[in-house]
Amino acid sequence: MAKILSLEETKNNLIAWRECGDEDALSALIVGNSRLVYYFATRFKGKGLTIDELKSAGTEALFNAINKFNYSEKPIEGFSSYISISIENGMRMELRKYNKHSHVLSFEQPIGQSKDGDDLKIEDLIGTDAEAMMNGIIADMKIEVVRDALQCLTTRERQIILLRYGLDEIHKKTQAEVAEMLGCSTSLISKQEQRALIKMRHPRNTRKLKDFAD
Repeated sequence: MAKILSLEETKNNLIAWRECGDEDALSALIVGNSRLVYYFATRFKGKGLTIDELKSAGTEALFNAINKFNYSEKPIEGFSSYISISIENGMRMELRKYNKHSHVLSFEQPIGQSKDGDDLKIEDLIGTDAEAMMNGIIADMKIEVVRDALQCLTTRERQIILLRYGLDEIHKKTQAEVAEMLGCSTSLISKQEQRALIKMRHPRNTRKLKDFAD
């Protein structure tokens, strides 16, 4: 179980990270407050996102809160409440984003057209090589358009795509490498990657392709 930081340890770690860039201090703050991330993830379980996706959103929100909390003017006693609100809001935003785009995952809904002009459905893409799908997207879209399409993804889906295809100036990672980094199975990464690519191919997100072609 992660060590719960005292108020003094919390403030000292905040100062060490924010003023000196001490990554050990940052790690202590994130690990020391991971119980809050897990608590809110379990509260939102069953709302559409997996526990891992909720924890990713919560951890990102925790990191942002660590970077924004004004320990110089606010009492350190308020830090726990501050990050709790941030974590909860981060997960709620992620769920709203998921619900907004959840219709994309309907197996019967057309998400584009094949080379022959026939409607292309999600069920037609199941089993399609994910890397070939992404290469097809990048071949037709400028990188800024791809980045725009990433906005329809959850935090975890976006993280997987960025790592897998090096879109954030990071070397490309294999699914096994991403799975190891995120602490889950390769099969789960494969499933989440494919879901993300399907969402990116939806007409709502690829409409700029037509404008670019024109």
